[in-house]
Formats: sequence, structure tokens, C-alpha cells
Amino acid sequence: MSMDARALRKYLAPLRRTPLHPQWFVSDDKEQRCKHLHLLSGLVLDIGCTDKALASRLPAGCHYIGLDYYATAQAIYRTRPDVYGDAGQLPLADSCADGVLLFEVLEHVPDPEATIAEIARVLRPGGRFLLSAPFLYPIHDAPYDFHRFTRYALLGSLRRHGFSVETINPRLRSFEVAGLFVSLALGDAANVIVQRHRWAMPALIPIVIMVLLSNVSAWVLARLLPGSDFMPGGYEVVAVRTA
Repeated sequence: MSMDARALRKYLAPLRRTPLHPQWFVSDDKEQRCKHLHLLSGLVLDIGCTDKALASRLPAGCHYIGLDYYATAQAIYRTRPDVYGDAGQLPLADSCADGVLLFEVLEHVPDPEATIAEIARVLRPGGRFLLSAPFLYPIHDAPYDFHRFTRYALLGSLRRHGFSVETINPRLRSFEVAGLFVSLALGDAANVIVQRHRWAMPALIPIVIMVLLSNVSAWVLARLLPGSDFMPGGYEVVAVRTA
């Protein structure tokens, strides 16, 4: 990404929690991830921890270990975890963890089954596994983006590896997902203009207006016509290690 595109993203950052931003519908992702943290205790492993922001949100008495893959931590996020490691080959002993966090990571591992098997190995019986994964979302963190998941794929994989699923909830309603995709497409067009077509810079103003209209109309329609869960953005899961 060119410096101009970085500058554009930095400029838009304060707008992230407003409908002027292309990622408005996922602006509260970090808050959503905290919903079930109160269920955790003891040693908590955060796989794909990036900046370790969740460490401060855990209940008192928890011992936090943030783990991330060296290539993504260094090249993409420029963060330093407590431990570098591969989610498919965790550098931890059997049954050592009381809780495991895996938020928006499963799509980035080459072998999701191996990752869930490893989490089952390091998690003690009765320990909780908090997971979120996308169903509909554009390519991100390239080239480390490999999979998308349905409810049934997640349930099947978790049950095969000895987990009992307490909750599995969709994230975003169908109109919100549609609005997010339109806004992201517009944001991508703005990036291309900034990087390659400076002569088209005046188009950024109508693009911002179209992002606003897309987000607001999708938000309103999602509440007037909520529909079913056939097209969610992804899923949030709370599972317990039973065997």
C-alpha cells in the first residue's frame, strides 16, 4: 500500500464509528468479542492476539498469554505477542489452558481442523473456547486468507474434536452485510483512485456520500425487514471442552 493510501486510512480512522466509514458495520467488533470474556478464568490463551488488547478486558485473576504467527505479527500488524507460534502446532502442553480465544483467525490458518484439534489438546476438560469466524467478508490480510465458514461447518468441526457448543450466533443481518459490501467496494475504489488515478480525486466526495447512504439505508432496512439468518457476516461461538 502506498503512503497516500495509508494517509487516507489514517484520515478516515476517526470516522470509523460513524456511517461515513466503509467499515462502520464492523466498527464494534472488539466490543463484541468482549461479550463472553466474563465466562473465563485461570490461564487464557489468545491465538492471533495482534496488539493483546483483550488482556485488559479479562476478569480479575486470569493469566493471559498472547500468541501470534511471526509472519503476520511482523509484516501486517507490527506487534509483539508473548509467544510466537503456529495455531496448527501450539507450543503448549496438553490440558494446560482454562480458556482459549480465537477471534477472526480461523480463516487465516491453512488447516482449520488441525487448529481446532490443537485447541482441544491444550484446553482442559470444562475449559471454554470463544471463537468468531467470517462467513461473508472480503479478502483481507492477504496472502494469509484461506477460508469462510458456515454454521454447519463450525458445529461439525467442534463436535468432532470433543466440544459442546453452548451458543452459536450470527453476526450482522442480511441488509447490514449487503450495506457493508457496497461500502467496502466504494472504499476500495477510493484506495485505487488515491494510489493510481490522482486525476479522479474529486470523485472521493461523492464516494463518501454514497458510503453514508449505503450504511444508513442498510441499517434502516435491517430493522424494518430483519429477515432470516441466511446471509450473516459470520458467527460467534462459545464452546466447552467435554472430552
